[in-house]
Amino acid sequence: MKKLAPLLLLFLLIAACGGDEGSDTPEEAVTRFIEALQSGDPEDIYAAVHRREGESFQKSDERMDWNRWDYCNIEEFSIGEAVLDGNRAKVTIHTKREVGEEIQEQDELVVCIQENKKWKVTMSGSSPLFLPPSKKPD
Repeated sequence: MKKLAPLLLLFLLIAACGGDEGSDTPEEAVTRFIEALQSGDPEDIYAAVHRREGESFQKSDERMDWNRWDYCNIEEFSIGEAVLDGNRAKVTIHTKREVGEEIQEQDELVVCIQENKKWKVTMSGSSPLFLPPSKKPD
Protein backbone atom coordinates (compact mmCIF):
# COMPACT_ATOMS: atom_id res chain seq x y z
CA MET A 1 0.00 0.00 0.00
CA LYS A 2 2.90 2.39 0.76
CA LYS A 3 4.22 1.91 -2.75
CA LEU A 4 0.81 2.54 -4.28
CA ALA A 5 0.27 5.92 -2.56
CA PRO A 6 3.12 7.79 -4.38
CA LEU A 7 2.02 6.32 -7.70
CA LEU A 8 -1.58 7.35 -7.08
CA LEU A 9 -0.42 10.84 -6.09
CA LEU A 10 1.58 11.11 -9.33
CA PHE A 11 -1.47 10.18 -11.43
CA LEU A 12 -3.61 12.71 -9.57
CA LEU A 13 -1.04 15.44 -10.19
CA ILE A 14 -0.89 14.60 -13.88
CA ALA A 15 -4.69 14.63 -14.09
CA ALA A 16 -4.84 17.97 -12.26
CA CYS A 17 -2.41 19.54 -14.72
CA GLY A 18 -4.43 17.92 -17.50
CA GLY A 19 -6.30 20.21 -19.80
CA ASP A 20 -5.36 20.62 -23.41
CA GLU A 21 -1.68 20.10 -23.92
CA GLY A 22 -1.46 20.91 -27.59
CA SER A 23 -1.15 19.03 -30.86
CA ASP A 24 1.23 16.41 -32.16
CA THR A 25 2.18 18.34 -35.30
CA PRO A 26 2.30 22.01 -36.30
CA GLU A 27 -0.25 21.36 -39.04
CA GLU A 28 -2.66 19.87 -36.50
CA ALA A 29 -2.11 22.86 -34.18
CA VAL A 30 -2.94 25.29 -36.99
CA THR A 31 -6.03 23.33 -38.00
CA ARG A 32 -7.32 23.32 -34.41
CA PHE A 33 -6.63 27.05 -34.11
CA ILE A 34 -8.39 28.04 -37.34
CA GLU A 35 -11.36 25.77 -36.64
CA ALA A 36 -11.62 27.32 -33.16
CA LEU A 37 -11.51 30.80 -34.73
CA GLN A 38 -14.28 29.83 -37.13
CA SER A 39 -16.44 28.54 -34.28
CA GLY A 40 -15.77 31.66 -32.19
CA ASP A 41 -15.46 29.56 -29.01
CA PRO A 42 -12.96 31.46 -26.84
CA GLU A 43 -12.11 28.43 -24.69
CA ASP A 44 -11.12 26.39 -27.76
CA ILE A 45 -9.11 29.33 -29.08
CA TYR A 46 -7.28 29.86 -25.78
CA ALA A 47 -6.51 26.12 -25.69
CA ALA A 48 -5.03 26.24 -29.21
CA VAL A 49 -2.82 29.28 -28.53
CA HIS A 50 0.45 29.24 -26.64
CA ARG A 51 -0.34 29.33 -22.92
CA ARG A 52 1.01 32.79 -22.06
CA GLU A 53 -0.74 34.45 -24.99
CA GLY A 54 -3.99 32.58 -24.34
CA GLU A 55 -3.98 33.61 -20.68
CA SER A 56 -3.30 37.23 -21.62
CA PHE A 57 -6.16 37.34 -24.15
CA GLN A 58 -8.49 35.59 -21.71
CA LYS A 59 -7.81 38.00 -18.84
CA SER A 60 -8.27 41.00 -21.12
CA ASP A 61 -11.53 39.63 -22.57
CA GLU A 62 -12.94 38.86 -19.13
CA ARG A 63 -12.01 42.34 -17.89
CA MET A 64 -13.71 44.01 -20.89
CA ASP A 65 -16.59 41.47 -20.94
CA TRP A 66 -16.51 40.70 -24.65
CA ASN A 67 -15.43 38.06 -27.12
CA ARG A 68 -12.80 39.51 -29.45
CA TRP A 69 -12.93 36.28 -31.45
CA ASP A 70 -16.41 36.96 -32.83
CA TYR A 71 -14.82 38.83 -35.73
CA CYS A 72 -13.19 35.92 -37.56
CA ASN A 73 -13.94 36.17 -41.26
CA ILE A 74 -12.19 33.01 -42.49
CA GLU A 75 -14.57 31.14 -44.76
CA GLU A 76 -12.21 28.36 -45.87
CA PHE A 77 -8.57 27.37 -45.35
CA SER A 78 -6.09 24.76 -46.44
CA ILE A 79 -2.77 23.83 -44.88
CA GLY A 80 0.33 24.29 -47.03
CA GLU A 81 4.01 23.87 -46.28
CA ALA A 82 5.37 23.62 -42.74
CA VAL A 83 8.99 24.64 -42.18
CA LEU A 84 10.54 23.41 -38.93
CA ASP A 85 13.30 25.32 -37.14
CA GLY A 86 14.03 23.71 -33.77
CA ASN A 87 11.01 24.15 -31.52
CA ARG A 88 9.33 26.59 -33.94
CA ALA A 89 7.43 25.93 -37.12
CA LYS A 90 6.17 28.28 -39.79
CA VAL A 91 3.07 26.95 -41.49
CA THR A 92 1.73 28.50 -44.68
CA ILE A 93 -2.02 28.34 -45.09
CA HIS A 94 -4.28 29.46 -47.91
CA THR A 95 -7.37 31.31 -46.72
CA LYS A 96 -10.58 32.63 -48.17
CA ARG A 97 -11.91 35.56 -46.14
CA GLU A 98 -14.97 37.68 -46.52
CA VAL A 99 -13.87 41.31 -46.47
CA GLY A 100 -16.72 43.71 -46.96
CA GLU A 101 -18.75 41.94 -49.58
CA GLU A 102 -15.77 40.42 -51.38
CA ILE A 103 -14.06 37.08 -50.92
CA GLN A 104 -10.28 37.49 -50.73
CA GLU A 105 -7.90 34.57 -51.17
CA GLN A 106 -4.32 34.71 -49.94
CA ASP A 107 -1.49 32.78 -48.36
CA GLU A 108 -0.86 33.56 -44.71
CA LEU A 109 1.70 32.49 -42.15
CA VAL A 110 0.97 30.85 -38.81
CA VAL A 111 3.83 30.30 -36.35
CA CYS A 112 3.74 27.41 -33.88
CA ILE A 113 5.89 26.66 -30.85
CA GLN A 114 6.65 23.22 -29.50
CA GLU A 115 6.63 22.93 -25.74
CA ASN A 116 6.76 19.63 -23.87
CA LYS A 117 6.61 17.79 -27.22
CA LYS A 118 3.27 19.43 -28.13
CA TRP A 119 2.56 22.20 -30.64
CA LYS A 120 0.52 25.37 -30.14
CA VAL A 121 0.00 28.50 -32.22
CA THR A 122 1.70 31.74 -31.24
CA MET A 123 0.47 35.08 -32.46
CA SER A 124 4.03 36.42 -32.36
CA GLY A 125 5.28 36.15 -35.92
CA SER A 126 1.97 34.97 -37.37
CA SER A 127 0.17 37.05 -39.97
CA PRO A 128 -1.35 40.15 -38.36
CA LEU A 129 -4.72 39.16 -39.86
CA PHE A 130 -5.07 36.57 -37.07
CA LEU A 131 -4.80 39.20 -34.34
CA PRO A 132 -8.28 40.10 -33.24
CA PRO A 133 -9.34 43.64 -32.43
CA SER A 134 -7.97 44.76 -29.07
CA LYS A 135 -10.86 47.10 -28.33
CA LYS A 136 -14.56 46.53 -28.17
CA PRO A 137 -16.17 48.07 -31.26
CA ASP A 138 -18.55 50.99 -30.67
